Amino acid sequence: MLLISFTGWWEALGSTEQIYWGIALISSIIFVIQLILSFVGVDAELEADLDGGDGLGLISFRSLIAFSTFFGWGGIVALDNGYSSSQALMIGFLFGFIAMIALAYMLAQIWKMQETGTVDVYSAISEEGEVYIPIPEKMKGKGKIHLKISQKLMEFDAVSEEKLSTGMKVKVVDVLNENVMLVAAVA
Repeated sequence: MLLISFTGWWEALGSTEQIYWGIALISSIIFVIQLILSFVGVDAELEADLDGGDGLGLISFRSLIAFSTFFGWGGIVALDNGYSSSQALMIGFLFGFIAMIALAYMLAQIWKMQETGTVDVYSAISEEGEVYIPIPEKMKGKGKIHLKISQKLMEFDAVSEEKLSTGMKVKVVDVLNENVMLVAAVA
């Protein structure tokens, strides 16, 4: 019964209205799926940026779906209010463009708030820390140190030319790779 009434409603629409309704319904479904995936954290990487990767994200899959959604609904509203097809087209483009700009702006603001959590380990050179797990002499094995970098207390593997015991104060001399610090005792 519902299918028959939907079919009757669809056939009663003009071809221009059918186009707007088709665009609005399909893109709205995709828009809602994207929204749900974002909220549950499965944010599928459908963001194949077409803008050259400058970070603005004005032309991305997500923004194109937002444009299509608001273009379709804007066109429907315009036609329902008695505007001509060309006026509905302009109103739809205006709604879609505004939605696209608003989405790009919101995503840029969210991007600014995110923290990567990445720490530049090379900024640890000349910083002082404390031995956590003893470090063998002559770089024959690794121990561990606690070190504060960028206001974060972190633990790193460490090597040294001298034997260093737990609790000793050390200074980072070099970063051998991103996981191992070369340290020396602080006199």
